Amino acid sequence: LDDMRSRSTVVSHWLSAISLATLLVVICTGDELYESDPCTLHTGEEGVCRRPKDCPWLKPALRAHEITYQQLVRCGFDRDEPIICCRSALAKSSRIGVRGSVQACSTYDGLWSQLSFHIIGGEEVASRTVPFIGALGYLLDEADPKEDPADGTAYRWACGSSLITSRFLLTAAHCIGTPIGMPVMVRMGTPNLLAPAKPELVQDRKIKAVIVHPMYKKGQKYDDIALIEVSSPFQFDDELQPTCLNANPSDLGDAVVLLAAGWGFTDKGDSPHALLRTNLSTVPVDECTKSYASFKARIQDGIRPSQYCARGFLRADTNDGTHSDTCEGDSGGPLYYVGGSENAPKYFLLGITSFGSGCGSPNPSVYTRVSFYLDWIESHVWPTNPDEA
Repeated sequence: LDDMRSRSTVVSHWLSAISLATLLVVICTGDELYESDPCTLHTGEEGVCRRPKDCPWLKPALRAHEITYQQLVRCGFDRDEPIICCRSALAKSSRIGVRGSVQACSTYDGLWSQLSFHIIGGEEVASRTVPFIGALGYLLDEADPKEDPADGTAYRWACGSSLITSRFLLTAAHCIGTPIGMPVMVRMGTPNLLAPAKPELVQDRKIKAVIVHPMYKKGQKYDDIALIEVSSPFQFDDELQPTCLNANPSDLGDAVVLLAAGWGFTDKGDSPHALLRTNLSTVPVDECTKSYASFKARIQDGIRPSQYCARGFLRADTNDGTHSDTCEGDSGGPLYYVGGSENAPKYFLLGITSFGSGCGSPNPSVYTRVSFYLDWIESHVWPTNPDEA
């Protein structure tokens, strides 16, 4: 028993304050690699180069004796901090077959028959354009908690979310505990929250439970992800469908057009209650980190591999250098792209809107990278079988 306690203490201490001298001795040395580079574990499995604190696999693996200090593979160093080869989510799942989120995505085939590859940017969207987005409703102070008006006026719609199964949605953790309270309702099936064109197709669900990522700390910008479970399943139709989850841990190429959507404030300072969508492009992590060099108080470690950066295109309708961008109120909403084929297109959720440096700013917006958290998501949504969700 004393030996077990001793081992646990050593692991915790090592992860909270890593000794450089110890790492130099115990970590196997591989070729010099950099953060986010692909690497190979001592078992031959695929991995990704990450800092120990950004490797969710490391701590449980050490405690379960799946790996020893001597077996850790070092990619390199960033200043005095070691970069190790971390087992990627995809590598872990390959031992047990196709992962839950991928299996679930395969069951969504045929749902997007109305999906078009024509992309618009910075414009109000029509129905069926973003069928997986949901608005989070926060009860107004003057509203009666027992009332549930169909027009939604009892709620303040302040954050977005993305439907990944009939019962679960992903959003930003900072959307859960807010100055206006906790979200209590999810509205889907309409791009206009207060004046839906087809009221009969609007679906509202009360929130049954919220699961905030255990590493999220209020006021910080890391691990900004949460799951929402609703009280009863959403019914899929032409206006309401789930999205697949992107499983690729790498940045997407410049050729992939990204999209972001939300009900946030516009450049005129108003919140239209009508869903807006805009085109974005990927910004490399190193460039994104430089853009936020003056924000050290908010993001002390810079941009981590668990985050994704994207920037809007320069707007042609203004002369002030503003870019199309996500804005305040878009938090929790999706960064996504259209994949698959022309005959079988699919939506893929790439990120969750987390923060930026201002609406229309030339600085990139920062999103929580969904692929980094697949193990955590699947442990709650698809613990054993995709059909269970």
